Formats: sequence, C-alpha cells, structure tokens
Amino acid sequence: MFVVGQDSGVGGGCDVASHDQGTGRGRVEFRALGPVEAVVDGRMVDLGTPKQRALLALLVSRVGRTVTVDVMLEELWEGRPPPSARTSLHAYVANLRRVLEPARARRTPATVLRTHGQGYLLDSREVQVDVHRFCERATAGWHAWGRGDRRQALGEFEAGLALWRGPAYAEVAHATHVVPEVERLEELRLSLVEGRCAALLAAGAHEMAVAELEAFTQAHPLREYGCELLSLALYRAGRQADALAVLRTNQRRLARELGIDPRPALQHLESEILNQAPALEWRPPTVPVARGAAPVVPAPRVGGTRASARAAAAEVFVGREPVLRQLADTLPAVAGRGQVVTVSGEAGIGKTGLLRHFAASAPVPVLWGACPEHVAAPPLWPWQQVLRVLAARLPQPSVPGPVAELLDRDARRPADGGDADADTLRRFDAIVDYLTRASHHTPLVVVLDHMHRADAASLRLLAHLAESVPAGRLLVAVCHRAGEAALVDTSAALARVETTRIVLDGLTVQDTQRLATAMLHREVGGHTAEGLWERTEGHPFYLRELIKQLAADQRIDQRLEQPHTVPVPVPVREVVLRRVGQLPQTAAWLLAVAAVAGRHFDIGVVAEAASVDIEAALEALDAAVAAGLVAEDPQRLGWFRFTHGLTAEVLHGATGRLRRAHLHSRIGTAAARTWPGSAYAGPGPVATTRYRPQDR
Repeated sequence: MFVVGQDSGVGGGCDVASHDQGTGRGRVEFRALGPVEAVVDGRMVDLGTPKQRALLALLVSRVGRTVTVDVMLEELWEGRPPPSARTSLHAYVANLRRVLEPARARRTPATVLRTHGQGYLLDSREVQVDVHRFCERATAGWHAWGRGDRRQALGEFEAGLALWRGPAYAEVAHATHVVPEVERLEELRLSLVEGRCAALLAAGAHEMAVAELEAFTQAHPLREYGCELLSLALYRAGRQADALAVLRTNQRRLARELGIDPRPALQHLESEILNQAPALEWRPPTVPVARGAAPVVPAPRVGGTRASARAAAAEVFVGREPVLRQLADTLPAVAGRGQVVTVSGEAGIGKTGLLRHFAASAPVPVLWGACPEHVAAPPLWPWQQVLRVLAARLPQPSVPGPVAELLDRDARRPADGGDADADTLRRFDAIVDYLTRASHHTPLVVVLDHMHRADAASLRLLAHLAESVPAGRLLVAVCHRAGEAALVDTSAALARVETTRIVLDGLTVQDTQRLATAMLHREVGGHTAEGLWERTEGHPFYLRELIKQLAADQRIDQRLEQPHTVPVPVPVREVVLRRVGQLPQTAAWLLAVAAVAGRHFDIGVVAEAASVDIEAALEALDAAVAAGLVAEDPQRLGWFRFTHGLTAEVLHGATGRLRRAHLHSRIGTAAARTWPGSAYAGPGPVATTRYRPQDR
C-alpha cells in the first residue's frame, strides 16, 4: 500500500537548540533565506556596500562560530585580496557594529559582532536568524507528520516555506565555506515543498497539490518522491492516464540519464494504479463542524470539485453566508449569459476557502486553476490546469490544435510572445473558443486562484476571455490579493465587462464566537469573542492562530475571561514582521513609532517623534495603507489606525524597552505641541487613543 510521507525525512535534521530561538532575547534579527537583511529593534537597517553585505552574510552563515580574518579575505576577494583588504575589512566590521548596535556607548565592547581569537563572530545569544526558525518549522512539521497530525504539519511546512525570499545567503552562496550550508538548506526546502504537497493530499486538496507538484517536478525531474506524489494526486483527481504517464516518463528519464530503475515504491504505485487499488483512494479525517457553518454539499466529480469539497470539509468554516449567497446568485446567469466574479482581500482573509465551499456546492462542473506559491510556474500555468481537467471530463468538443500544443508537456514552443505575436493571439482565440463551445454543452465555472502571482500571459488571456464571457455559459471566478500592482491592467480590462466584485473583510463578532466554540470544543461567551475580534477584527488567519494559542495555554479559563492577555502567536508575529519588512525603510520606522503611540495615531505627532518630515511621512504611509497595514480615519483629518490590533502589538513588542521609553517621551512632547492641553496616556501597544485632542 502506498503511504503518503514515505522517504520524506529531514536528512540530518536541524540543530538549533543553541541559538536561543523563541525566547525573544535577540535584539537583532537576520534574514538570510534570500538577500541578507537585518532588523534591529524592530526596524530594517541599511547594511551598506555589496562587500559589507557579503561579509555579514558570511558571518550569519556561521553564527555562533568564529570566522577568521584569513577566511574573510579569501572569500570576499576570491582568493586575491589587495594590500588594502585588511584595512577595508576592519572598516566593514566597524560599520556593521554601528548599524547592529546603534545605542552602544563609545569605547564599550560590542556584544553582537564580537572579536574572537583571530577573527569575528556573531553572538548567537544576541541574535535571531530566519534560518533557525525555518529549521524549527521543518522539524516541527515532520514531528507532527510522524504523529499523524496532518493539519499541524501543513501549517508548519507553509510557515517555514513562507520565510524564503530567494536563494539562501544570496550574497555569498558560491563561497567555498558557505556552499555546503546553502545546499543543505535548499535540500531541506525541497523536502518541505514535498511535505506540504503530501499534507495537501492528506487534506483532500488534490487539485491544489497537482498545481504545485507539476511545476515542482518540471524544475526537479529526478526527485522521485515528487513524482510519486504527483502521480497519486493525479490519480485522486481522476486523471489515471496522466498519473501513469508521470511514472513512465520518470522511468525513462532515470534509465536514460542515470541507468537505474525507479525505486520499488514507484513500481508498486504503478501496479496499484493499473489495478485501481482501493488503498489509493482518499479518506476524509473526522473533524468537528461548527454550529451554523455554511453547508457543504458534495458536488459532481467533473472538474475536480469533489477534491475541493473534501479540502473545505476538512476545516472549520464559519461565516461568509451572505457572500456565498451572492456567489450562488451568479449561477443562474451562467445558464443564459456568462459573467465574471472577482474575489479580493488581504492575505489570509479566506478567499480560497470561500471559493472551495462555493465550488463544493455548485451544481455545475467547476474547473480549478491556481498559481503556485513556492515554485516558479511556466507561462499560462493556471490555464493549463483548467484546460486539462476540461479535456479529461468533457471529450466534446474536441481539443483544438493550439490548445493541445499548450497541454503537451514536452512542447518547447514558447507560449508567451508579445501582444502583437500572431501565434499568441491564435492560441488565445483557440482557448476562448474551446471554453465557450464547451459551455454550450453544460454551464461551467472556471476558478482562477491566487492570480496576483500569475504570469503576464495568464493575465492577458484572462482579459481576452472576459470580453467573450457573455457569449457563453461561463462563470469565471478570479481570486486575488487586494492592492497588487500587477493586476492593475487586468482590473481595468475586467471593468469594461459585466463583473461582480466581492471584497472580503474580517468575520463578525458572532462568527468569531462560533469559530472559537468549534475550535475549542467548548462554549465561548460573547465577552471572549469580542476580545478576540478586537485584536484581529475577524481576520481569519490571525483569529485561528490566536484561538490555537488559547487552546494550548494551561490557563485557558483565565485567558477566556481576559482574551487580551493571550500572547501573540509566533506565526502571526512572523507574518506581520515580514509584511512590515517589505515596506520602504521610512514606512517601517514610522509604523514602529506609531505602534508605541497606540493603535490610533496622529501622523503629525508620529512624524515629529520619528524625526521624519511630514511630506515624507505621508508618502511613506501611503505604502503602509496600500499594504493594508493601516487605514485612514474617516472622521479625524490626519489620524490613522492599525488595521489589526495584533499588528500594533507585534511592532510594539519588537521595539526594545529603552527605545520605547525614549519614544514615549518624544510622542508626549510632540502631542503636547500639536494639541495644547492634551494628556498623553502613557505606554501600551493597543489603547484606543493614546493622546486625546479635541476634534478639529
């Protein structure tokens, strides 16, 4: 019998115990899963010249261990250091020390980047490194997998993969002393991608797993476990021929390139697929269902909606009833005249979950395409998924030549020419005509998920299709993250056709109460629900993580009475800091100061306290507003608020105590100058109003 998770161990493991992770003691955070970055006291800092950044990357790759001067000279100058290299190296170290310890008094010993023996080291007791958090997530995920907790494993794998921004230690990835660590981390990352897909299969999300695994196996064709997972995912999605083709293509490749046979597990899987062994079928886990949750009705297997329904049923789902009714109201239009629906919102707001539940109850075939998150996909990838399912489920009409060419995996002909390219236009027309003619046989729903990650050709095809949708019986549901610049042109094209726009906000207090009751398996009162909602404003990801943190707390009864005392969950902290870290440096600094002022803040007061010109502050704040981290107060001119209280809490906690005290003083002085007679209310991360001026 095939067992998901086989041969997925984490190599030699990750020894991170010595790095003081999770204690919160490190004042400096390094991000090395991509270009090296440093966050000091909650603020991104400028690391200087390329060589200075490379020096820091080298030190971070060996945190807690001494890197000798000779090794530094050899790596930074590729074995040919000029006579002035030592002087430059000492200057780089001095610059980095000033950046990493800005509050260190002159002539006092450095505590972060210390001199040690014949070189330097980064003190592991003073710093945190995303590499160590990644290893912890990987270890926790495989431990959860080993004890059968597939959902926890999926969460850990996704949290670990979310830390990656590019090749590890990008500045020194090819350095002799760093290459083994880079290779180890890349191997671990690939194993987590496979583990995540195995967890998706365990949850019943077969189409989502197929989307990730097809791109993954194209990039890494010799990883047999990825091929094994892809074949199983295709089989469970009703694509037996494709499942066998994956195994046989892998067999030919191994014989041709390595002269070996596939491992026994793949040979056994091929035999079970040929015999349609019952052991290959997915079996849903037993999970609680929230009271008042939206009903989940099994859908026809056409287009893979059953897998989407299984994934939806495997998680507690509450609220969204009005939005589900709005989506359901669009289905009658499919029988007569096609329509486009867009579902947007910030990250984690529940867009994909909503569409899964809609697909599960839709009485018509649903064709699902998604843009993968952790691997780069080829052009038109979500459309290939949609068209493959359509070709497999509805043999009539026949697949046009240009569409068949796109679906041919071995086709080398580029699908992404310029706008004027006749081949591209011909292919687009063929796809639109194929979908339209298929909808004449039966109404169809096309779901395109995560389109904010789509390639340019996929977005152009969407705009091209939108113009022809009314002529068929197609409902095209497009899911994307709000505020993404890449979708501006596509949104403008969709605006020219009949489009229903759905913007998701947070859950209500009542939905929060129902969700907490279902997850905690105990009745949760209105006071607790209001406290949880106040900190999250119903953001599903933040809310679920907060409830899980509450469930794991030994003092759960006390926490239920005082929900504001539940500590900020680590996944929430990481997500918030990552989102803030993607902002311009001035915007990140302003938010850090604003978090000390309170959840509601006057930008004039915060700008003065942060020593930022008001025009520059307003420009920087625009980026934070666009990212959904803060919103403008509609009643008070110049006032803003953090969209979620947890964001302010995380930034407040990431600022050192001494710096907070200094900022409190500056904010109080600025508030008194801006609002004569106002009373600054003192410290605290999420008070409703920190200083109370009269309304203008």
